[in-house]
Amino acid sequence: FKESYAEYVKFLPYRDNGPASSPVNAIFALNDLRTLRSKMDVVSRNCQTVAEYLQKHPKVYQVDYLGLPSYHLHEVAKKYMKLVDSDDGRGGEVNRYGHLMSFRVDGPPENARKVFDGFKMIYRATDLGRIKSVATIPAISTHQQQGEEARRMADVPPQLIRLCVGAEHPDDVIADLAQALKAL
Repeated sequence: FKESYAEYVKFLPYRDNGPASSPVNAIFALNDLRTLRSKMDVVSRNCQTVAEYLQKHPKVYQVDYLGLPSYHLHEVAKKYMKLVDSDDGRGGEVNRYGHLMSFRVDGPPENARKVFDGFKMIYRATDLGRIKSVATIPAISTHQQQGEEARRMADVPPQLIRLCVGAEHPDDVIADLAQALKAL
């Protein structure tokens, strides 16, 4: 293989990584696609419930979620974000707004860290979009290198916690948020 780069590319990297998936990876991807609609329905409904809870919490001063009527982009989201093949029982489509939201904790930036460190069930990570609930503080993770001025312009304050609500029961996610917010 050292003498022929073409043979090397054909037989080693392509064998393991592509241009075609391995049969097992293809089955996993196909199964994920087959269940995507039902997963999005569940996680979107869960996120709506969690966002409504946080919106009423006295230690949270702002909740950003497309499903909340108070959110500035709600009307645009309502127009376009429809669950595929949905029917509300009257022939209309059903809105689902996804499972990514953020909320801002009252007080100094340290309060967001106290809440974040208090999560017991919600995973703390920067890779959002899983089937389990995951949270991050963008100011100290994904947006850390932008600098304070760029974070201000992007509306990413240090009190902001980004939350991807998963398929757990929303009451369990709310219970974890409630116990973590008690630290304030």
